[in-house]
Amino acid sequence: MNRRNLLSRGLLAALAFAAPITPLRAQQPDLSRKSVVDDPAAPKRAGKTYDVTVVEFFDYNCPYCRRMEPVLNALLHSDPKVRVVYRDWPIFGPASREASRAAVASQWQGRHAAFHEALMTSPARLDSAGVKAAAAKARVDWPRLQRDLKTRGAEIDALLTRTDSIAQAIGFNGTPALIVGSQVVAGAVDLPTLHRLVAEARKKPAAR
Repeated sequence: MNRRNLLSRGLLAALAFAAPITPLRAQQPDLSRKSVVDDPAAPKRAGKTYDVTVVEFFDYNCPYCRRMEPVLNALLHSDPKVRVVYRDWPIFGPASREASRAAVASQWQGRHAAFHEALMTSPARLDSAGVKAAAAKARVDWPRLQRDLKTRGAEIDALLTRTDSIAQAIGFNGTPALIVGSQVVAGAVDLPTLHRLVAEARKKPAAR
């Protein structure tokens, strides 16, 4: 059995709300569907209705994540019933964490989609200046962003910690990584593969 199948089975069990198997359950990451897919602090992109959720674990300085971005955009444009949940997983260092914190904070002024796109299409590896340039390109209110980073910083940091714990518990060892319904994919995929994964997820309503 390949690694992807093993991961898929493990996540499927978790998303099916498997019973505790050890007395240390409370100390383990929460792998319930609500925690992984519907974390209230995680930015999301969806139309008025959706029937399949794609969760992306990514880093703004990851070159493969940048290649994955137009694929996800194409999926959203071609399939209005797909929702994407963005789980920032800044594993490439402090600059990536700075970008992730800023991106998450931008959702509270309704600019996450534009800012996310600007960060992903930045012409160079992101640093503080690059994050600010991307914010300007996305028309993010910079003073408002700084206020939100200050007042909601603990909430943002807690989200990043939860995402890191979930990614490690599932077994991801790099970015990008996807969850499509209950299917786990480590690495970038092309659009036809993503369409196939979405179609398979639609056959399993409980895992959407």
